[in-house]
Amino acid sequence: MMRLTRLIKFETRIVVARVSEEIRKATIYLNPEFAKRCGIKEGDVVAVSRGNRGLRFRVKLLETAPEDGGIIPNSIFSNFLADFESFKSFRADIELSEGDESTEEDVIRIIMQRK
Repeated sequence: MMRLTRLIKFETRIVVARVSEEIRKATIYLNPEFAKRCGIKEGDVVAVSRGNRGLRFRVKLLETAPEDGGIIPNSIFSNFLADFESFKSFRADIELSEGDESTEEDVIRIIMQRK
């Protein structure tokens, strides 16, 4: 059964930060209250897009994430979405997505296709 929130995008604030456990997977830590308002649950996959860039992330809930968004660990995934003007914090759209989270190979493939 498709959840209604799969059809809705939410604007969110993303903070790029180190997280205690180093993760080589596309993970986004969302504030539990923000996730609840958006109809997003732990373990869901969400699409995070910013301009013409977008990736899919697996959701984990974290009380210390920003109230209006989440944290993406400093990684190839956060570097792909960020730019020099807003490297540590930026606005992005988030929506529920189908499939698995993006991989490092996905990011490299996207970059190479743009050349």
